[in-house]
Amino acid sequence: MRNGEIRYLCWNKRNGILTKPNLILENGEIRESAEGETTEYVFTHEESTFSVEHIHPNKSRVPHYYFVEVTDKDQKKSTWKMEQLPIPKYLESLS
Repeated sequence: MRNGEIRYLCWNKRNGILTKPNLILENGEIRESAEGETTEYVFTHEESTFSVEHIHPNKSRVPHYYFVEVTDKDQKKSTWKMEQLPIPKYLESLS
């Protein structure tokens, strides 16, 4: 955001980005790896910790990967690999 706050919004796959997000996480913290290939965004929501990891290799034409890990109050973890969806053509002029 323009004020420097880190936010994460996500939608169920069946919903479009013009609908209300299914989850909004605010006040994130950024952690970068020493090698510069990984950036992690960490959020606390209710009694869970959400970690969004972006693996961005330094080599060109190497794919970027995104993972979300949720740790609940009992330290049980669930991890998902995310898909980056293309921006719909009707929104391209806004980017």
